[in-house]
Amino acid sequence: MKTKYYFKHSDSELCYSENYFQERMKEYGLNELEVFEAIPDKFDGIFWCKEHLFSGDGTKDYCGKQCDEYKPRNGKSGCCIHHSTKMYEHGNQVILTKN
Repeated sequence: MKTKYYFKHSDSELCYSENYFQERMKEYGLNELEVFEAIPDKFDGIFWCKEHLFSGDGTKDYCGKQCDEYKPRNGKSGCCIHHSTKMYEHGNQVILTKN
């Protein structure tokens, strides 16, 4: 089953899985929570660093051996395991209910 992601607010920069929000509902004693769907999209020349939680413009200045967290996917060189070209846009507001 494909993991769905949601933003907490309409202007949130980070999105989280439904499991994250289910845990928050348990933690705060909520039965439902209004969130915004995260719609996957790709933007030319922009990447997301999953380790440092920021987007970059694709230049080597941001990503590479100069980063302490750099780990090549093939174990030798090249693209880092934390590098992702998948970004998310805000979608419709939805209500998640506690499982």
